[in-house]
Amino acid sequence: MQGRALRRLTVLLASTPLLSTLWAPPAMATDLQFTGYARSRDDGRLLYVESHHVRNAGAVGETRIVMYRCSIDGPAFARKELTYGSVREEPEFSFTDARRGYLEGLRRTTQGPLVFQQENARAPRREAKVPANTVIVADAGFDEFVRKHWAELEAGKSVRFPFLIPSRLDYLRFKVKKHNEVKIDGATASVIRLNLSGVLGWFLPYIDVSYRKTDRVLMRYEGLTNIHGDNNENLVAIIEFPLRERRTVPAVDLLKLRAETLVSRC
Repeated sequence: MQGRALRRLTVLLASTPLLSTLWAPPAMATDLQFTGYARSRDDGRLLYVESHHVRNAGAVGETRIVMYRCSIDGPAFARKELTYGSVREEPEFSFTDARRGYLEGLRRTTQGPLVFQQENARAPRREAKVPANTVIVADAGFDEFVRKHWAELEAGKSVRFPFLIPSRLDYLRFKVKKHNEVKIDGATASVIRLNLSGVLGWFLPYIDVSYRKTDRVLMRYEGLTNIHGDNNENLVAIIEFPLRERRTVPAVDLLKLRAETLVSRC
C-alpha cells in the first residue's frame, strides 16, 4: 500500500514539481512565468511540458496555475492550481488530469483542511479531514519547506516531515538530505534527495531535486512524477527548468488559464 502511495507522489511539485516552483522570493509581489521540460530518463524523449504561471509571487494569497501540455506549444491535458495562505508549506491545491478524469487536492473549510481524491470520471469522490494539530507539507509546499530548512540541509542534516498523499487521504513521513552538488547551466546546484522515512525508504525509489545554491531557484527534478503514461503507471522523468525561460510578466491571466479546455488524449 505504501508503494502505491509513493507512485502517487507529485515532483513537484512540480512540481513540482511537487517540488516544481521554488525561487528566491522577490522584494515585492510580482507575476512570473517559467517552463519545465519532462524527458524520459531512459532515452531523453520529451514526455510533456509544464508551463507555470504565478500571480503575486511570495505574497499571502499567491496563486499558481500549472498547465501540463502534450508538447511544446501543444494542448494541455492537465491543470493544477495552488493558493498560498499564511502557512506556505500547506497551500490549497487542485489537480485535474482530463485523460482519465483523475482529481486530487486540498481545500480549506471552516472545519479545517480537507483532502480529496477521485480515481477517474466514473469513480466516487473520496475525502477526509487532515489530522488536527499537524502541519502537513502539501504538494509544492515542499519548496517552502526546503527554503525554511536550507541551512540544515546545507550542513548535511536529515530533516523529516509529514507529506500529504491524496490517494491515501492521509500523510506519510518523508525525509530530505543534501546528496551532493552538481553543475547545471554553469551554476552550482545542491541536490536534495527525498525518500520515505524509516526502513521502507531503503527499498523504495528516491527523488532528487536540484536548486541553485546562490538563490535556491529550482533547476532540475529527477524521479517519479504524478503524471501517468500510456500504461497507466506514473512516469519517471528528468524535468529541466531553463533559467533563460524564467521571466516576470505584467499580469498572469488566471481566468484564461482556468477556461482553457483540457484534451482527453495527446
